[in-house]
Amino acid sequence: MQGEFENLDPLGVAAGARIKADCSLNWIDPNDGKRYCFSSGTSLEFFLYQPQTYLGRARAAWRNMNRHIKQK
Repeated sequence: MQGEFENLDPLGVAAGARIKADCSLNWIDPNDGKRYCFSSGTSLEFFLYQPQTYLGRARAAWRNMNRHIKQK
């Protein structure tokens, strides 16, 4: 199974950390069909309180985390 953010936990990404996730714990965004993988059940439960808020933070952090790759 493949998830967004290279299978990293979106809560970790939102915090600027690369935390490997187990895609057996996942959530599919009903708005765009993208799959997000989580490192633990606790992470998934926390995320589900405000998924769009956390996704917005994770997407912004992901761009920053990968900015140096594009500059090389």
